[in-house]
Amino acid sequence: MLVITLYYYYYIPMRQRQSFTLFLAIGDILALYAALGLTLVTRYGTNITKPWEIHKYPFAVIFCIWIFLFFIAELYEQNAWNADRTVKERMLRTIAAAGITSVILFYLVPAFVITPKTNLLIQIGYSAALLLGWRMLASVIIRNTSKTNVLFFGDSEEIRSLARTLALNPHLGYCVSALVTAKQPFAASSDFMFPIVPVTADISHMLEEKNISLVVASQEINSNKEFVRMLYDVIPRGITFTDFPTFHETLTGKIPVSLISEIWFLENLASASKRMYEFIKRVFDICIALVAGTVTILLLPAIALGILCSTPRDVFQFHMRRARKGDGIIFFRQPRVGKNGVLFNFIKFRSQRLGSERLSESKDIKNDPRQYPFGKFMRAFYMDELPQVWNVLKGEMSFIGPRPERPEYVTRLAESIPFYKIRLLVPPGITGWAQINMKNDASVEDAPEKLQHDLYYIKNRSLALDLNIALKTIWVILSREGR
Repeated sequence: MLVITLYYYYYIPMRQRQSFTLFLAIGDILALYAALGLTLVTRYGTNITKPWEIHKYPFAVIFCIWIFLFFIAELYEQNAWNADRTVKERMLRTIAAAGITSVILFYLVPAFVITPKTNLLIQIGYSAALLLGWRMLASVIIRNTSKTNVLFFGDSEEIRSLARTLALNPHLGYCVSALVTAKQPFAASSDFMFPIVPVTADISHMLEEKNISLVVASQEINSNKEFVRMLYDVIPRGITFTDFPTFHETLTGKIPVSLISEIWFLENLASASKRMYEFIKRVFDICIALVAGTVTILLLPAIALGILCSTPRDVFQFHMRRARKGDGIIFFRQPRVGKNGVLFNFIKFRSQRLGSERLSESKDIKNDPRQYPFGKFMRAFYMDELPQVWNVLKGEMSFIGPRPERPEYVTRLAESIPFYKIRLLVPPGITGWAQINMKNDASVEDAPEKLQHDLYYIKNRSLALDLNIALKTIWVILSREGR
């Protein structure tokens, strides 16, 4: 049954999601070319044959870059299928970034034979209007054509949470028809977003009446022979079956830790030897670290001067102010836990005042006394992370992977969170899957969710996923105001 589950879930819904991504991308390209056509008509009237010949090749390059920027801005992810206010704002920011990129290329790259001033400005305006209009239309089309009626078997807070998410986000393409519970005695729920029915109900009739096309089952199904028999009887109707962890993982990019066991880890992680991938990744790490290290050395005098000028008291009262041996005037060192639990010294530019750990460990403080202006600037653009290229060159870290934690945090979290130390199977990274998917990945309170993202990365790590994370990290750096 598991083989059938994986085949149907990954082949049919994944193909549908890829179709919608391609649908949006083709629409974006057509909108861009329509904007160029309207620009030429606005400027030259209906006789645009010659202007078209001049503009078509340079703008083809520009449009490829626009689509690339849309990709790293996550405008083809499922959360962007619904053209709400957040997506529109992200769209406008990305269009602005693409417009600036276009100006730079046209005026600084000799290969571009034209330098359109008015034309480029008009084209960007038309593009913004047409792209936003297209995305609003596409969201309606996707919402009305991608409905998959889902029935959940099992009753836990994680299952209900995912069911609510699907009910509140119809653009994801799923309609929750019911949640079947095997809990005894059965009690009516206050959750009215979808009906909750006992397993003794006529499931076969419900599947037909509500036109169910996907059944998502938790591990409880293994002990409920009656429900398994009912599902077996309806297989000829073409209903797709999947287990809840697989569905949750593919939809959210997280592993639901509370619903997996040691067997899951043995099946998915223990045998996941990826020696060729790890070798190629290490080669890339070294090459990129050498380039980034050169940049870091060139920037070092300016950064050091900025730190010294911004924190003169820390310089003159160094021994009195620092909280521990790892506190330096320019650099900050701290023990972190690496692959297989090996400790190493994590290094960054000092972006907080000396002795900041004595003041507070909270991230979100108004008028934070630990911050100083230049340090805040470095954190906003992730410049304080640059010295970590030394950790990468030494093999203690990678550019992509779970963020390394302090030993005391690892000990504490391993006691309270099941399977926490599994994240130590791979080298830690400067950026990772959790960093691009979570707003606050550094707080202890968010550690369980962060672990779910880390386990997803460990299970699915590949060069394609690493490239995806690297590109989206660029967007995170450009769009966030610091951490």
